[in-house]
Amino acid sequence: MRLRISTSYLLNNLSRDIAQQLARMQKLSEDISTGKRVRKPSDDPIAASRGLAIRALRAGVAQHKINIGDAKDWLSATERALMKAQEVFENAADAALRAGNSTLSDDERRALAQDVDGLISELVDLANTQYDGRYIFAGLKTLTRPFVLTKNAGTPSYTVTYEGADGSKQIEVEPGTTMQVNTNGGEAFMQGIAEAGGRNVFQILVALRDHLLAGDASATFQDDIASDIAATQAAQDRILNLVTGIGAKVRRLDRASVKLSQDEVELEALLSNTEDADVFKAITDLQLQETVYRAALGAAAGIMQTSLLDYLR
Repeated sequence: MRLRISTSYLLNNLSRDIAQQLARMQKLSEDISTGKRVRKPSDDPIAASRGLAIRALRAGVAQHKINIGDAKDWLSATERALMKAQEVFENAADAALRAGNSTLSDDERRALAQDVDGLISELVDLANTQYDGRYIFAGLKTLTRPFVLTKNAGTPSYTVTYEGADGSKQIEVEPGTTMQVNTNGGEAFMQGIAEAGGRNVFQILVALRDHLLAGDASATFQDDIASDIAATQAAQDRILNLVTGIGAKVRRLDRASVKLSQDEVELEALLSNTEDADVFKAITDLQLQETVYRAALGAAAGIMQTSLLDYLR
């Protein structure tokens, strides 16, 4: 039995094939123009899902880099304030050494006491340093001015009180890894120093100022000044330890930043391999599809030009 195939059937098949060829050519053209082979989930559901996961990881890396930048800025502000506090105690030690000179007059010692008065105010201002509108030594109460200097009524002495709230300000610098970036004011400025007789950094300066005002009228003046010199050195050591700790944290952040940059490059390459088109291959495929398309058009044209007379000849 001979199978008879109608012309309309052939034309319908050719039309469908031509439409498919056009769709393939359009996708290849878009692949070439955009450089992407996956532009919507239907292009490749598995690759699209993987691309979403990679983008989520990339966003996490970007956020951690922002966190590291913020942490380094906070630590830098803290380090600058502490280095200036170090200078305060260098000046205080210099004043104490000069005061120990027995040839100094009472007026000269009172002038030194006024200088130390200024150092006390300067240290309070440094302890109230702000970064980005937040007090860096206030612990968890970063919007509250942490240190208050009060002049005691009827005396030349001062009292410094701490109104912050010591606590750990943690920032995630890598997935699952956090770092404390703040230096608590209570620890840095209010904690007694054993080598300074249990005095905190403010009390060290206040004691020096009071001893300078007392001068030779105090029988223990020279011993007091010697104690003040040792105390100012102990304060410098305390501050230096804090600065050293900050430096170690900055170096750790630098290492984390380098690793995140490497992760970013690797994720970018992975995303490219997942979604990007092979442009050279796409161009070759497009040229092949164009050849097939022209052949299909030619076949369709040949069938449409065939008439009943062609069969009767």
